[in-house]
Amino acid sequence: MATLRKYRSNFNLFTSSMGTFPKRVKIVEVGPRDGLQNEKNIVPTPVKIKLIDMLSEAGLPVVEVTSFVSPKWVPQMADHTEVLKGIQKFSGINYPVLTPNLKGFEAAVAAGAKEVSVFGAASELFTRKNINCSIDESFQRMDVILKAAQATNIPVRGYVSCVLGCPYEGKIAPAKVAEVAKKLYSMGCYEISLGDTIGVGTPGIMKDMLSAVMHEVPVAGLAVHCHDTYGQALANTLMALQMGVSVVDSSVAGLGGCPYAQGASGNLATEDLVYMLTGLGIHTGVNLQKLLEAGDFICQVLNRKTSSKVAQASCKL
Repeated sequence: MATLRKYRSNFNLFTSSMGTFPKRVKIVEVGPRDGLQNEKNIVPTPVKIKLIDMLSEAGLPVVEVTSFVSPKWVPQMADHTEVLKGIQKFSGINYPVLTPNLKGFEAAVAAGAKEVSVFGAASELFTRKNINCSIDESFQRMDVILKAAQATNIPVRGYVSCVLGCPYEGKIAPAKVAEVAKKLYSMGCYEISLGDTIGVGTPGIMKDMLSAVMHEVPVAGLAVHCHDTYGQALANTLMALQMGVSVVDSSVAGLGGCPYAQGASGNLATEDLVYMLTGLGIHTGVNLQKLLEAGDFICQVLNRKTSSKVAQASCKL
């Protein structure tokens, strides 16, 4: 009897330490932008448009469409205007675009963008190598965009890269991530997406980082963006959910991956995320079958195998 009481006590301790999962999770699909931007071969514009429309049909509430960056730096995104204008705009779905500078922001608004994203990093060296400026200088660039967006009532989402590790600096202090996230939030970003850009994080590191950030930014204003380089993306996301985060970035078929990360295997696959959330009884509004069809479509075009374990298993059934 004493053993049974001890077991129950341990079980209750375990379940209480897990925290309470959110009843609903907003998935931000980043495949069309983050997933495709580093593809060596240019993906035809009609293919991008069809992929986005298929993702919309699957019920994803947010689909990041493209990046209004110079074609010189990201040739894959040179057709940003055509893609944004060519997609079906489903009611209730948001279609944000990435804007690295004021010129990109103005071009995005002219093309019909209703929401934009800006990006920074918690690593000084990564910031210098990625966008050729310091963290402080990156804030100045973003502030120009945020002021222009506020003047036109366009919501802005902020990305923070390298929150759990950097290819150049190694470990990143949680306090540094909290400092950068706080700055972006205070500048006017309604949501801060915390990215494990090179996929080196583990749940313990995720917990420490989020604990620090949540002292500075309300949890309702946070999202996580996990890469799966070390196979930790789902585990890290689960930890974030337990801590109250209810917005998760992911990429159909696990497309993407940071070009600076050795052995990078892509983003967290949306199919795997939806499968896990459904199993936890968490509402997403996403039709998994239609999502699998979208993943199969783009993988056939790219002539590659999906990185989604759920998609791989579904093919074998």
